Amino acid sequence: MNNIKKRSLYSWLFFDLANTVYAFVIPGLYFSIWLVTEQGWTDQSLGFATSGAMVIVAILGPWVGARSDGSQGKKPILLITTMICIIATFLLGTFNVNISVLFFIVSLIGFNLGSVVYDALLISVSNPENRGSISGLGVAFGYVGSLLGFGVATVLQNLGYSYVEIFRSVAIMFLIFSLPAFLFIKEKKVSDQRSTIKITESISLVIKSWKHSTQYTGLTRFLIGRFFYADAINTLISGLLAVYLVEEVGLSPSDSQNLLGLAIIISIIGGYVYGKAADKYGPRKLTLISLICWMLSLSIAIIATEFDQLWLIYVTGVLGGFNIGGIFAVDRVFMTRLSPEKHLGEFYGLYSTVGRFATILGPLLWGFVVNTLGLGRNPAMGVLIVLLAISFFIIKGVSDNQNV
Repeated sequence: MNNIKKRSLYSWLFFDLANTVYAFVIPGLYFSIWLVTEQGWTDQSLGFATSGAMVIVAILGPWVGARSDGSQGKKPILLITTMICIIATFLLGTFNVNISVLFFIVSLIGFNLGSVVYDALLISVSNPENRGSISGLGVAFGYVGSLLGFGVATVLQNLGYSYVEIFRSVAIMFLIFSLPAFLFIKEKKVSDQRSTIKITESISLVIKSWKHSTQYTGLTRFLIGRFFYADAINTLISGLLAVYLVEEVGLSPSDSQNLLGLAIIISIIGGYVYGKAADKYGPRKLTLISLICWMLSLSIAIIATEFDQLWLIYVTGVLGGFNIGGIFAVDRVFMTRLSPEKHLGEFYGLYSTVGRFATILGPLLWGFVVNTLGLGRNPAMGVLIVLLAISFFIIKGVSDNQNV
């Protein structure tokens, strides 16, 4: 690998670190706890805010992906979406809570639309033989970012700073660690023609891309299966897991953060191990293993709280941490195998739309079970296990042979 390609790869990896700082600290932990614990919002209200952002992402994702397949490339779009996320994050908590939630929604939109083109840049920094390893390395770097964000936030809290200072520190870290991506990634262009797709065509493009996906073996079925496991996992990492640990398990915010910190360390190992294994055994087999482990992990969490065996929560943290790194490492590899390179941006847009619709449904479903039906958080966790089981049986029927 020559020097330019190394610089391109490391810049891509550092962007994974940068955006995972945001994903863990803001929606995954501190903003969610601030909103529910300090500002008195309910799980359902948090779910509505997250789902509102995901509706917009689901509509715009395929348009962003298709635009990035044109000669203008992916990096200019990634720059715009990243700056939207950074500015909105910096302003969290600056005004009243309703304005802060609005900025939270804007930051989620910028972050998730950026992920569409960032994930598709995987082909610019890898080849088919090492794609699993590179994807796993990206996930590992990402969770190093989570650990870094967690560490900075913990130090700020211990020094007496408020949540607002934590939000601003995340925005600054996102900016610093994302800069190399815009300067040094050498993008592999897949088209010489400029995309002229208009934003008003977004909804029709979703339909067109979905029909297009049926032309490639296993792609549509994979996307349907991914909807169900993304629904379960994104529901937890949207902030409801942090709420679960404090409100249901009974951990203090600091104990909750320590447990999540442990899970982050384990996820770094999980991402790397799963990524290496995907190159050898294929992403399908590793995805199925991860789904089994996810179902086991959530079942242990229910047992821990129902039978007051809270030590089991740490087993859940280790198992869940290892597999959250794992599922996201093999997820991208699976997608690149099923999608031809010339349509990768388009299909990553569809991939994003499926994931975001899952993120819309999941928090709403959780809020419905917890608040509307009044059944509590463990039955809601049980619903997530059912979704994972459905996903397992769908993905089981998908081949991971390369489409061209």
